[in-house]
Amino acid sequence: MTTTINVVDAPCGYGKTSWAIQYMNSMATDSHQFIYVTPFLEEIERVKQSVTNRQFFDPVASKGKTKLDDLHKMLGEGKDICTTHALFQMANDQTRELLRVNRYTLILDEVINVIEQIKLKKDDLRLLQNANAVSIIERENGLKYIDWNENVDSDTKYNDIKNMALTHNLMYCDNSALIWNFPCEIFLSFQNVFILTYLFNGQIQKAYYDLHDISYRYLSVREDYGTYELIPYDERKVYDKELLRKRINIYNGHLNDIGDRRNSLSKSWFLKPDNKDLIVKLKNNARNYLMNICKVTGEEVMWTTIKGDKVKGDKGKIMIKVTPRGYTNSFVPMTSRATNQFKLKTYLAYLVNRYMNPIEKKFFEQYGVVIDEETWALSELVQWLWRSGIRDGNQISVYIPSKRMRDLFIKFLNSEIYEEAPENAITNEPPSDWHL
Repeated sequence: MTTTINVVDAPCGYGKTSWAIQYMNSMATDSHQFIYVTPFLEEIERVKQSVTNRQFFDPVASKGKTKLDDLHKMLGEGKDICTTHALFQMANDQTRELLRVNRYTLILDEVINVIEQIKLKKDDLRLLQNANAVSIIERENGLKYIDWNENVDSDTKYNDIKNMALTHNLMYCDNSALIWNFPCEIFLSFQNVFILTYLFNGQIQKAYYDLHDISYRYLSVREDYGTYELIPYDERKVYDKELLRKRINIYNGHLNDIGDRRNSLSKSWFLKPDNKDLIVKLKNNARNYLMNICKVTGEEVMWTTIKGDKVKGDKGKIMIKVTPRGYTNSFVPMTSRATNQFKLKTYLAYLVNRYMNPIEKKFFEQYGVVIDEETWALSELVQWLWRSGIRDGNQISVYIPSKRMRDLFIKFLNSEIYEEAPENAITNEPPSDWHL
């Protein structure tokens, strides 16, 4: 495995997408085939319209055939493909072989979900083990996988577990949890891989590459009179935080009192029955900030919180419980990335305190891969904030009642420490494609 991933880590507005479009337009169709992967359907159309020297195809489902079937057909034909994260995450052994044969280049707009906890009770796993359906195997690299006994060919409620195990995508966590793992061989089957993102150091995909011992090269983007160039990260233009600070007005007042404790506004805080009155207060605080302090209507607003699990005996979602009256349609999911859809929004409320899934965090730590949860939380916040008007250089006002999240953001605005590359990243080399 010799593929080195190119991580183009630069703030919004530096021209990452513009570079990608320029790159795809400038490469000859007989030397390069591309797969461009983005979170949103509207970005697919943008790429199709912007790249004029080649025709991009978007896989579709038809009678008797899935989108994945259509993707494989297109790969076999060597077509340029533009698709979503959701479809790309379904890649399998057939996908890998088609990629390897046809020497594709991947451009991944923002990171994808490369691991996911599989909901399975301890007793279920024990039942499967006792039935000799599954076993836990440790590979040469020390990673533990769930192996399905191919002689057990039953049709049960565990079919999803069976399919993931048979494709070698199911890993084991020491507390008996199961983790779906995106097959890392997919990334290694591309001729070149470019990931367009920001604050990669705090993202789970970085930990995933460390887990699988996949090396990555850090790059940035430089623009010169409308022409974009990838440069080694060591030569990057330092982010002008002073100018950035002037464009962001962070609320500082008594409405923040609700988030003073470190755990306030976390998922566990929302689910705690004793906090019902505090949730109502948070809802009223958000409305007070937007309507009375900022005096703005929903068209100018974006806000977020945890969509949430069902609370005991209550079918309502946390999002509904916190929705500020008059701003229902201004909700933007806290996981939003890589979209320009909300760039006219200039008044923001971030009503959540982000923590990683503890099982997923433990999964990496059991193999000695440490995730900086503070940097992860900051990267999630920044990605969401940059869906707003700040991406176009406009002034924004933001309410972040969680003291922990607010302090992280203020530290980000006043230092460069979060932009430092990981110690194991290659930071002084040009991109892998020699054409560049």
